[in-house]
Amino acid sequence: MRDVVVVGAGPAGIHAAYLLAQAGMDVVLLEGQNRIGERAICSGVVGDEAFARFDLPRQPVLTEVRCIQAVSPANRVLEHQIGTPLAQVVDKGAFNRALAERAVKAGVDVQLGSWVEGVEVEEQSAVVDFRSAKAGPTRLRAQMAIITTGVNGGLNRVLNLARPRQFLRAVQAEFSVPPNGRGTATRIYVGRAVAPGAFGWDIPLGNGRRRVGLMTTTNPEPYFTRFISRVAPSVNPAALQIDRKSIAQAPTGRCVGDRVIAAGEAAGHIKTTTGGGIYYGMLSAELVASVVTRAFRRMDFGAGSLGEFERYWRSAFGNELLVGYFARRLASHFSDAQIESFFEMAHAKKFLAYLNGRLKFDWHHRALLATLRALLTAR
Repeated sequence: MRDVVVVGAGPAGIHAAYLLAQAGMDVVLLEGQNRIGERAICSGVVGDEAFARFDLPRQPVLTEVRCIQAVSPANRVLEHQIGTPLAQVVDKGAFNRALAERAVKAGVDVQLGSWVEGVEVEEQSAVVDFRSAKAGPTRLRAQMAIITTGVNGGLNRVLNLARPRQFLRAVQAEFSVPPNGRGTATRIYVGRAVAPGAFGWDIPLGNGRRRVGLMTTTNPEPYFTRFISRVAPSVNPAALQIDRKSIAQAPTGRCVGDRVIAAGEAAGHIKTTTGGGIYYGMLSAELVASVVTRAFRRMDFGAGSLGEFERYWRSAFGNELLVGYFARRLASHFSDAQIESFFEMAHAKKFLAYLNGRLKFDWHHRALLATLRALLTAR
């Protein structure tokens, strides 16, 4: 009997395991891949606040983000820049591995190549069945199971845990190109012709490397081909290694049951504006660790006891998820002409200066509500 089994070694799972091991618990972390971060598909942009709050390793950092530009369908540009870095761009695979090294040092038993096939809740334990190349079919019992399997929602369905309201579909590629003379700004491209329902991104990584992708509410492939032709016309899209991923949008249902909690991306704890999962995933893990630690003090692992997690995450960032989700849904109905009108208004009214103090890298609801008020006033 272990204390806690964590299923899935993304940032949320690793961080939750690390914090619980630090609290003195016997924690096993099961990961289906043979190497941590083996298929870590992510833009890799992590806000500076996250590095300070979670004491994140800086070795995987590739470059800083000091300037973000939003680009309209007709190539109008809105720029946000402050004197200090807004975010860091990381090698996501190396980032996950650095987190895992820290967890192992804290005492977490990391078992790679362990594909979880099922989780059952019994009266006295959570039972996890998994298969590994070394041991074959294996059954493990723990007082609790934490599900951090990303958007793979099979376990959530079986355990009747939270599911996303919607999925976006993302594609991304990384490549080298000659300097294009536009500087080192990270660029966000909007418009129905670019990415219906969301946006595209072009992130300089230094040394001529760029990470380019987009997410949409529909099939992203044809949009990505056109997008590459726009931002990197010398690159042949057919020659790129393209990564694909679904992105959860705003959870519905409960994240807890008897002896089980879903956290991070598995619970839909992802920024609904940008699709970024690292900051809210690790914040979700922090809240899980707090609730589970108290559950062990009481030796009460029922849904009622673990329900504190629901109250904590909703209080901490629930508004962010809902406001971002509905704002993005609203924006998805804008035509390219309406988007151009907004960019024109933003320039005329010095809109970014108006948002000063409301615009934070990982916290968007105040800026979104201010934007909505400005649009209604302009009408």
